[in-house]
Amino acid sequence: MRELLKNKGFKLTPQRELIFSIFLEQRDHVSVDELYDEIRKLDSSIGYSTVWRNLKLICKLGLAREINVGDGITRYDQVTHGPHGHLFCVKCKKLVEFSVDKIVGFLDQVAEDKNFQIESFKIEIQGLCDDCRALNEKTSV
Repeated sequence: MRELLKNKGFKLTPQRELIFSIFLEQRDHVSVDELYDEIRKLDSSIGYSTVWRNLKLICKLGLAREINVGDGITRYDQVTHGPHGHLFCVKCKKLVEFSVDKIVGFLDQVAEDKNFQIESFKIEIQGLCDDCRALNEKTSV
């Protein structure tokens, strides 16, 4: 981490180190607010704008990307675990990852057929999760 920041002209301050480590420990796609709440439990001196700026830096360094699924909340997704898609529940706002291994081969073939070079892709599917579907079925009876 220190070397990556140094190569890009940034310093690894204690605050930045804490923000980076807490972000990289997250299993879910976090918003700035959620990450800020976690960080404040450990260091109440870190401000919201510091967390926001460092999340932007994490994205700039290629360690994460922003996810916007139309609910007005920007979430941050670690890119350290390879290509994947997202299922987004429009009711409870749950965001779940899924493997795109089978789709990648298809996309590569389409790109080859069209003489196109893929640089990146996003697969985000919106619908209802199992829990919300079950609630809908109970209330519609």
